[in-house]
Amino acid sequence: MLMRKRGHKVIIVATITILVTSVLLPSIVFAENGVIQIQIRGAGVGDNLKISAYTDRDSWEWRDSFTIGDNLVKQVDGVSTGDIINVCIINFKDGREDCDSGTFNSNGNVEINIDVG
Repeated sequence: MLMRKRGHKVIIVATITILVTSVLLPSIVFAENGVIQIQIRGAGVGDNLKISAYTDRDSWEWRDSFTIGDNLVKQVDGVSTGDIINVCIINFKDGREDCDSGTFNSNGNVEINIDVG
């Protein structure tokens, strides 16, 4: 009878290990670098912007000054094709926050369009 209890424990532990591995492994193995390209409308030259971006697994934050004709570009780690990313921009001039989201494509890129102001 003692052997049966041990056998059940081994089966349960093995099953849990397989389930956890099958859920976590794809996101760890296929995580890669990605590029967020942000098109901003409504910002003025020299506006000081705080940009926050986040997925289910990670988040990033940086500051930038807006220049006419520039796209804000940020390289990030740990993203996969199909990951949804939310991006928010705060313009320190008036304190307004505007947000939008997008999905990383098979090349690891995502384009976000945000109207500021």
